Amino acid sequence: MQRRHLLVMTAAVALLATAGCTAAPSERPVKMGPVDTGASSMEAVRRQLEGTWDLIALDLYTPAGERVPAEATGRLQYDEFGNLAMRGTLTGNAHVEDSVLNMSGRIIIDPGTRTFRFADVSAPSADEKRLDPKLAAANVRYYEIEGDVLKTTVKGPDGRTTATATWKKVN
Repeated sequence: MQRRHLLVMTAAVALLATAGCTAAPSERPVKMGPVDTGASSMEAVRRQLEGTWDLIALDLYTPAGERVPAEATGRLQYDEFGNLAMRGTLTGNAHVEDSVLNMSGRIIIDPGTRTFRFADVSAPSADEKRLDPKLAAANVRYYEIEGDVLKTTVKGPDGRTTATATWKKVN
């Protein structure tokens, strides 16, 4: 009797063990559509921006909209991971908001509006709940790319152009 009981118990355990082992669903990669690489796509803009650019001109604008050329040097670098770094120095007597020539971080490109913005610019204070309008405006750059020349424009919170930087690609 004990032998029979042991045999029934072993069969029950084996049955329970195999019942829990069902085949897993097939995990095949999901097919996605092709990446848009046309002339006005984000991928095309990223490829155009990638590399090192030297500052060849900096124009500042007065509140009245008058263009004032400024003496400056600078370098812009954009990598394949979406990181952009701008470093520049004014060499003349002009005064400009530091963020016009000196910002870095990951950027988000919008080919439709021809803008990019820095994704990781934050408010000056952790207690501040919203971004300062002046900093938010400096965070956005309007761009134009023609061959190996890149023009970036900064607009103030009121939408007026405050600075335009022209860069030439060096590699």
